[in-house]
This record gives sequence, structure tokens and C-alpha cells, in this order.
Amino acid sequence: MELQNTVKEALNALYRHPDDAVRMQADRWLQDFQRTIDAWQVRTSKTLMGVTVGVMLEEIQGLYKLHYQPCFLYLSSEVIKMFGSDPSCTDYLKNLIESLFSHTTCVLTKIQDFTSRPDIVDDCFLLASRCIRYCPQLFFPSPVFPSVVDCSMIGITVQHREASKSILNFLSDGQRDYPKRGHYHPTSVAALTGALPSSRLETVTYALLALLRAYEVQALEWVKESVSLIPSTAVMEAEKSSFLKALSDVASGAAINGVIIPIEELSEVCRRNRSVQEIVQRALRPFELNIIPVS
Repeated sequence: MELQNTVKEALNALYRHPDDAVRMQADRWLQDFQRTIDAWQVRTSKTLMGVTVGVMLEEIQGLYKLHYQPCFLYLSSEVIKMFGSDPSCTDYLKNLIESLFSHTTCVLTKIQDFTSRPDIVDDCFLLASRCIRYCPQLFFPSPVFPSVVDCSMIGITVQHREASKSILNFLSDGQRDYPKRGHYHPTSVAALTGALPSSRLETVTYALLALLRAYEVQALEWVKESVSLIPSTAVMEAEKSSFLKALSDVASGAAINGVIIPIEELSEVCRRNRSVQEIVQRALRPFELNIIPVS
């Protein structure tokens, strides 16, 4: 019953789509799913359920290529949640993951894309986090995983609250659970020092700490390189050193409590006025011309 209600709820989201073809397809999926439920209990009919899910996922892939609507990403995340650990669905889910992410990363190539389609960004990285949680054995070895991480670094400074939260949660989950591929970029420090509202500082901090725990000295070098880009007219060397020393302690195994205050202090220094904030952001994000200072 739980499975039935979950999939029905996800499909119902498609009924609100303005395209008649999408609504009709959702209705057909729901009818097929209901027939399967009526004939056999979910836990005793995994083979037939796998076939039903497979047909639905193939349709999702085709429709997503045509419409690029976030509802298909959301529906897929619900399917991943329910079937991610089911061996009978492995091939279907693997194809779904590779198809959806390969197409999504192709339309999110610059920060302006993230700004114009925060709905796709939100559901894309929600799907990515659920793949990490429910089917890491399919997602991490996938050829699309590195491109998803690279994509997240491009959009890490997106201003939309939910889109930003989804990206940061994905980065934290990915670094924690799969610390085998190093990704870092000055935009990550930019997010900490003013590109994102101070209300998101805690979430950004968790992503940074996950990186430090995963890569230790290597991550510290990445952060040092990024911080070195900030002109001394904006942040004094002593302030940079205090921040980096706290990160070094965490990378060496110290408690994370000791790094919170230095991170907050650096963030405040870089946000102390509009002029300083613009200097810092232009140093860390030189190719983003339309920088909007935030509080």
C-alpha cells in the first residue's frame, strides 16, 4: 500500500502539467500500475513489477528529452526511493540515471542556466542525492557522476533557496559517501564569502567540512589556492591565516566546533560592505559578470 500511494502521488504531479500528451501518458502509467497492484502484492510480484517500472522509466526518458520538465525528475526520484535497492530493476534504473543526468547537465552549463531554471536544478540534485542514498552502486560508477559533480560546482552560487539547498546537500552527501573524486573550485569559497546569503552559511559550511574530511591535506591546498585569490585590500593576511589554520586543524582530525567561528568571521569580513563583497566575488568568480551582492 505504501508503494502504491507513493507512486500514485508522484504520477498525480504530472496531471497538473499543461501538456495534454503528458497528462494522458501519466494516466496510462497509473492504470498499468494499478492493474499490477490488483493482480499481485508488490512483495510477491517483483518480476512483473520490474517490467512495469521498466516501461514507465523508458517513457519518462523519452518525454524528458522532449519537454525538459522537472516533474519527470521528481517522479524518477520517487521511483529511485522505492526501487533503488531492487536487483530486478537494476538495468532500468541504470539507463534512467545515465539518460536523465546526461541530458540535464547539457542544459546547465553556466550560472545563468541555473538562475533561469531553478525548478530543474532543485529536482535534478534531489534525484542525485536519492541516487547516493538508495542506489550508490549504480550512481557512483556511472559515467555521468563526474559530470553531475562538475555541474554542481557551476551552480553552487545560484540564489534560489531550494535549488541552492539541493546542490549543497548533494555535495555534502557525495563527498561523505564517495570520497574518490576530487572536485573543488573558487566558487565554493565564493559561496562562503558572500555569493550566497548568510542564512545559508551553515549548509555551505557542512559541504566544506565534508570535503575536508574526505580529502584532508589535498582539500586544504584547494582552499588555500582559492583564498589566495582574494586581494589583501579586502581580507588581511592575518584573517586568511586564521581561517586556514582552523581548516588545517579539522583536516588533521580536530573537532569541527573549532572551525565554525573562523568561518563565520571570514564570511563577515568579506560581507562587511558592498565594495568589499564585490572585490571578493570578482576575484573568485571572474567569469560571472552579473554579480548581485546579497546580505
